[in-house]
Amino acid sequence: MTTTEVGTTTVLDAIRALTPEIAQRADEIEKAQNVPADLLKKLADAGAFRMFVAREYGGEEMSLPDAMAVIEEVAYADGSTGWTVMIGADFAPVLARYSKKVLDEEVYPDGPNTMARGAFAPKGVAIPVDGGYLVKGQWPMASGSYEHEWILGNCIVLKDGMPEMTQMGIPAMKMVLVPAEQATFLQTWDSVGLRATNSNDFILDDVFVPEHHASEFFGPAGIDSTMFRIPIKLGLAPTHVAVVIGIARGALDDVRELAKTKRPAFNPMMRLAEDPVFQFRLGQLDTRLAAVRALAEVETRSMWEAAVAGVPGETLDTLRQRAMVSYAHTECVAIVNEAFALAGSSATYSSSALQRRFRDIRTAAQHVAASPEIYQVLGAVMVDEPVPPAAL
Repeated sequence: MTTTEVGTTTVLDAIRALTPEIAQRADEIEKAQNVPADLLKKLADAGAFRMFVAREYGGEEMSLPDAMAVIEEVAYADGSTGWTVMIGADFAPVLARYSKKVLDEEVYPDGPNTMARGAFAPKGVAIPVDGGYLVKGQWPMASGSYEHEWILGNCIVLKDGMPEMTQMGIPAMKMVLVPAEQATFLQTWDSVGLRATNSNDFILDDVFVPEHHASEFFGPAGIDSTMFRIPIKLGLAPTHVAVVIGIARGALDDVRELAKTKRPAFNPMMRLAEDPVFQFRLGQLDTRLAAVRALAEVETRSMWEAAVAGVPGETLDTLRQRAMVSYAHTECVAIVNEAFALAGSSATYSSSALQRRFRDIRTAAQHVAASPEIYQVLGAVMVDEPVPPAAL
């Protein structure tokens, strides 16, 4: 294990040293539909996958804003690799929902680089039996090009064949943790974008899960760390924002470089970069991306400061933080779309990085984290109208 140390090489420094190679290999990565093993090792050695792991297990225990900078940098080089780093890092706060005994003795006994895959949508069922649960289901889009030791799947708890209901009027759920070999993966990921994320379905077929391997996905963490104090639904979403900001930043840089040499078909005496209309639109796109980043930084910093203080965020604040995530996705998609248009026919060729970024960001924005439904909840709270407790 190579652990970065304060005052020497930071994770961001180590990642910045890798991004030129990642960018240069982006076509190779997409064609292979996997992030190559040698790159994954370099990313792991740099600390990318243990950013949120607690220091007591040898992890970096980085702040959420600092980790977002790392994820953005990787996504800037290649969207699929950025998504892979985001997914791999995000499992640490999820694993932290299990007991300290499980973390000490089963998850991290050999160090902080334990990897997991899984899905958080409750696509399975958990039937209570003596000592635990019998679990069955098929979960979609369990991203991860890396070797992994654990699988996690969120399940609806059944009682007498029907979903057990909570006081909030929603089905009770359990997040189950099983060894990787107990899951069967299906080759279902044939996507328009993020093609190298290996986001395949997996099946658990009547797998017994002991009680201590069934946790509350939305519950408290088993150990205390600033990142783990943030409600899981809130804390994981900003890392998705880092991915789309990185992709959008890359798209703007692509069109900037293209404009320096591209000559419009019906005005070959002028380079695209000399066109005042192009200059205006590019400057506008750059400002819009800066505004997205500024909003993300403000809201994420507010989230982090509340966690450092150990106090829950105010309802209006947390809703604004969730709305920021949706807004960032929508705006970054629009920025990449306009950059793609500015590039003209050049962007349509498979050799163009812009077309890959266009497909990647559109795919990333289909994730539930980007859902615009939060705007209605935020608006209702702003005017003191009731909303279902589960929406909060």
